[in-house]
Amino acid sequence: MPPNWAGAGIRFTGFGHYFGSEEIHNESAENATTSSVEDRVIGGVGVRTRYRATDAETPVHMAAQASRQALKQAGVDAGDIDLVVVSHWTDRDYVHEVGALTAAELGIKGPMAFEIAGSCAGFIQAVHTAAAFLTSPAGHRRALVATTERVTRRVRPGSKGAMLVSDGAGACVLEAAPGRADGLIDSVFHTDGSLAHMSAAGGDQGWVRSHPDLNDVALTHVRDAVEDLLARNGLTVDDIDWLIPHSGTEPLAKGIQHRLGADPARVLTNLSHRGNVSSASIPTTVSELLERGVVAPGDLVLSPSIGGGVWCWGGLLYRI
Repeated sequence: MPPNWAGAGIRFTGFGHYFGSEEIHNESAENATTSSVEDRVIGGVGVRTRYRATDAETPVHMAAQASRQALKQAGVDAGDIDLVVVSHWTDRDYVHEVGALTAAELGIKGPMAFEIAGSCAGFIQAVHTAAAFLTSPAGHRRALVATTERVTRRVRPGSKGAMLVSDGAGACVLEAAPGRADGLIDSVFHTDGSLAHMSAAGGDQGWVRSHPDLNDVALTHVRDAVEDLLARNGLTVDDIDWLIPHSGTEPLAKGIQHRLGADPARVLTNLSHRGNVSSASIPTTVSELLERGVVAPGDLVLSPSIGGGVWCWGGLLYRI
């Protein structure tokens, strides 16, 4: 099977990031409330600094801030965008739709804008979806993908889980120019609703609760997504310049390195100093690493992720 997007000329032309304005430095987890399941899933936390959004820093506000940065880096105006896809799950409501509101906040009126809810795998789902539109007969040529999450509202205050998560947003601009070199090479995205019990947010407060086997199941799917992308494109993990996964937790981050046999120096995340930002983890990591010059245009990257209690998972193979 050839790469999904071969010849489509879909390129990442800009990235952006934004984090909640309240910076919190983690102390020892000894005084945090926890459980045997939380200890198994989260481990030693592994997060030094995390961020909390104020009430004024809504998902729409954060998505717009990250998007403006991505648009500026891409050298385009909001009026040049043909499609907006926003990944968001932490402040779900009946109305209003975060995708459309983010577009309106940016002054984008008319083009299709919508919201998806793939949890931590939302960035993979959003890029996969945008690419499908960019290669469709609809004639879309430029898409804005934004991810925005207030994860701190989905964990029990004072718990070990609260020490793991952050609020923030990431964004990228995708442009399709058939005939030019591909940036987005391939993508996969899968779902299995029978696994939804692995992690869920429910009850009066909507706090997340996890199954003790969450990391084991997640690692199996991450490995499968990576092996699928590598095999489809005739590559090995050694051919990849950078592995930038959604790591989620410290045990998951270490497990990814071990299961994939990847050189730890080439596995990059922002978990330790930004916390778990759910669907915003991968794009914020890429955005910050580009800003710091750690990754560079032309680098080959593989980004796997799992989400929604591992009921959805997938990955992206792309050049910066």
